[in-house]
Amino acid sequence: TVEKSIQILQKLGIQHALVSAGGDKRLLGDKRGQPWLVAIKHPRQEDKYAAQLPLVNTAISTSGDYERYFIEDGVRYHHILDPKTGQSATGLLSVTVTGADTTQTDALSTTLFVLGLKQGMALIEQIDGYDAIFITAERQMFFSSGLSQP
Repeated sequence: TVEKSIQILQKLGIQHALVSAGGDKRLLGDKRGQPWLVAIKHPRQEDKYAAQLPLVNTAISTSGDYERYFIEDGVRYHHILDPKTGQSATGLLSVTVTGADTTQTDALSTTLFVLGLKQGMALIEQIDGYDAIFITAERQMFFSSGLSQP
Protein backbone atom coordinates (compact mmCIF):
# COMPACT_ATOMS: atom_id res chain seq x y z
CA THR A 1 0.00 0.00 0.00
CA VAL A 2 0.92 3.64 -0.25
CA GLU A 3 1.22 4.02 3.53
CA LYS A 4 3.56 1.00 3.76
CA SER A 5 5.76 2.54 1.07
CA ILE A 6 5.95 5.80 3.01
CA GLN A 7 6.85 3.90 6.19
CA ILE A 8 9.71 2.14 4.39
CA LEU A 9 11.00 5.44 3.01
CA GLN A 10 10.85 7.01 6.47
CA LYS A 11 12.81 4.09 7.98
CA LEU A 12 15.47 4.70 5.33
CA GLY A 13 15.72 8.30 6.48
CA ILE A 14 14.04 9.83 3.45
CA GLN A 15 12.29 13.09 4.37
CA HIS A 16 10.89 14.25 1.01
CA ALA A 17 8.92 11.90 -1.25
CA LEU A 18 5.71 11.44 -3.21
CA VAL A 19 4.22 7.96 -3.55
CA SER A 20 1.36 7.49 -6.01
CA ALA A 21 -0.82 4.47 -6.75
CA GLY A 22 -3.93 4.92 -8.86
CA GLY A 23 -6.01 7.76 -7.44
CA ASP A 24 -4.08 7.81 -4.14
CA LYS A 25 -1.02 9.88 -3.27
CA ARG A 26 0.92 10.30 -0.05
CA LEU A 27 3.31 13.19 0.35
CA LEU A 28 6.22 12.88 2.75
CA GLY A 29 7.38 16.27 3.93
CA ASP A 30 7.57 19.05 1.40
CA LYS A 31 9.24 19.43 -1.97
CA ARG A 32 12.56 20.73 -0.68
CA GLY A 33 11.21 23.88 0.94
CA GLN A 34 8.11 24.29 -1.23
CA PRO A 35 4.73 22.57 -1.01
CA TRP A 36 4.02 19.75 -3.43
CA LEU A 37 1.63 20.99 -6.12
CA VAL A 38 -0.90 18.22 -6.66
CA ALA A 39 -3.36 18.50 -9.55
CA ILE A 40 -6.88 17.14 -9.62
CA LYS A 41 -7.78 15.95 -13.11
CA HIS A 42 -10.69 17.55 -14.84
CA PRO A 43 -13.28 14.76 -15.02
CA ARG A 44 -14.36 15.57 -18.58
CA GLN A 45 -11.29 17.16 -20.19
CA GLU A 46 -8.42 14.69 -20.02
CA ASP A 47 -5.69 17.24 -20.73
CA LYS A 48 -6.88 19.77 -18.12
CA TYR A 49 -6.88 20.14 -14.36
CA ALA A 50 -9.90 21.06 -12.26
CA ALA A 51 -7.68 22.39 -9.45
CA GLN A 52 -4.16 22.35 -8.09
CA LEU A 53 -3.49 22.11 -4.37
CA PRO A 54 -0.28 23.06 -2.55
CA LEU A 55 0.18 20.27 0.00
CA VAL A 56 2.78 19.20 2.56
CA ASN A 57 3.02 15.89 4.43
CA THR A 58 -0.49 14.69 3.67
CA ALA A 59 -2.49 12.10 1.76
CA ILE A 60 -4.85 12.80 -1.13
CA SER A 61 -7.25 10.48 -2.94
CA THR A 62 -9.69 11.02 -5.78
CA SER A 63 -12.65 8.89 -6.78
CA GLY A 64 -14.37 9.65 -10.06
CA ASP A 65 -16.48 8.30 -12.86
CA TYR A 66 -13.89 8.98 -15.57
CA GLU A 67 -11.14 6.36 -15.21
CA ARG A 68 -13.00 3.05 -15.42
CA TYR A 69 -16.21 3.42 -17.38
CA PHE A 70 -18.03 2.74 -20.61
CA ILE A 71 -20.88 4.52 -22.35
CA GLU A 72 -23.80 2.56 -23.75
CA ASP A 73 -26.86 4.18 -25.32
CA GLY A 74 -25.66 7.56 -24.05
CA VAL A 75 -25.40 6.40 -20.41
CA ARG A 76 -22.07 6.38 -18.55
CA TYR A 77 -21.54 3.24 -16.48
CA HIS A 78 -18.61 3.34 -14.07
CA HIS A 79 -17.05 1.28 -11.30
CA ILE A 80 -18.33 3.19 -8.24
CA LEU A 81 -21.57 1.49 -7.36
CA ASP A 82 -24.32 2.72 -5.09
CA PRO A 83 -25.07 -0.25 -2.82
CA LYS A 84 -28.71 0.86 -2.49
CA THR A 85 -29.37 0.54 -6.23
CA GLY A 86 -26.57 -1.71 -7.52
CA GLN A 87 -26.05 0.89 -10.28
CA SER A 88 -23.27 3.39 -10.92
CA ALA A 89 -23.53 6.27 -8.44
CA THR A 90 -24.79 9.50 -10.00
CA GLY A 91 -24.73 13.20 -9.19
CA LEU A 92 -20.99 13.71 -8.89
CA LEU A 93 -18.12 13.49 -11.36
CA SER A 94 -15.36 13.29 -8.75
CA VAL A 95 -14.53 13.66 -5.07
CA THR A 96 -11.05 14.39 -3.76
CA VAL A 97 -10.21 13.96 -0.08
CA THR A 98 -7.13 15.18 1.81
CA GLY A 99 -6.03 13.99 5.23
CA ALA A 100 -3.37 12.16 7.19
CA ASP A 101 -3.71 8.62 5.82
CA THR A 102 -4.28 7.27 2.30
CA THR A 103 -6.32 4.32 3.53
CA GLN A 104 -8.78 6.79 5.03
CA THR A 105 -8.71 9.28 2.14
CA ASP A 106 -9.32 6.47 -0.35
CA ALA A 107 -12.26 5.06 1.60
CA LEU A 108 -13.72 8.51 2.20
CA SER A 109 -13.47 9.66 -1.42
CA THR A 110 -15.48 6.64 -2.57
CA THR A 111 -17.98 6.92 0.27
CA LEU A 112 -18.56 10.62 -0.35
CA PHE A 113 -18.95 9.98 -4.08
CA VAL A 114 -21.74 7.48 -3.40
CA LEU A 115 -23.41 9.70 -0.78
CA GLY A 116 -23.55 12.69 -3.11
CA LEU A 117 -22.86 16.35 -2.43
CA LYS A 118 -25.33 17.11 0.36
CA GLN A 119 -24.83 13.99 2.48
CA GLY A 120 -21.14 13.76 1.59
CA MET A 121 -20.44 17.34 2.66
CA ALA A 122 -22.33 16.78 5.92
CA LEU A 123 -20.18 13.72 6.65
CA ILE A 124 -16.77 15.23 5.80
CA GLU A 125 -17.53 18.28 7.95
CA GLN A 126 -17.79 15.93 10.95
CA ILE A 127 -14.37 14.29 10.43
CA ASP A 128 -11.49 16.27 11.93
CA GLY A 129 -8.38 16.54 9.80
CA TYR A 130 -10.02 15.51 6.54
CA ASP A 131 -11.39 17.75 3.79
CA ALA A 132 -12.98 17.27 0.39
CA ILE A 133 -13.52 18.83 -3.01
CA PHE A 134 -16.67 17.75 -4.83
CA ILE A 135 -17.24 18.21 -8.57
CA THR A 136 -20.90 17.86 -9.47
CA ALA A 137 -22.47 16.59 -12.68
CA GLU A 138 -23.09 20.27 -13.49
CA ARG A 139 -19.29 20.75 -13.27
CA GLN A 140 -19.44 22.94 -10.19
CA MET A 141 -16.81 22.63 -7.45
CA PHE A 142 -17.64 22.62 -3.75
CA PHE A 143 -15.04 22.73 -0.98
CA SER A 144 -15.39 21.57 2.61
CA SER A 145 -14.77 24.26 5.23
CA GLY A 146 -11.14 23.28 5.87
CA LEU A 147 -10.12 24.13 2.30
CA SER A 148 -10.10 27.63 0.92
CA GLN A 149 -11.35 27.96 -2.62
CA PRO A 150 -8.52 28.68 -5.09
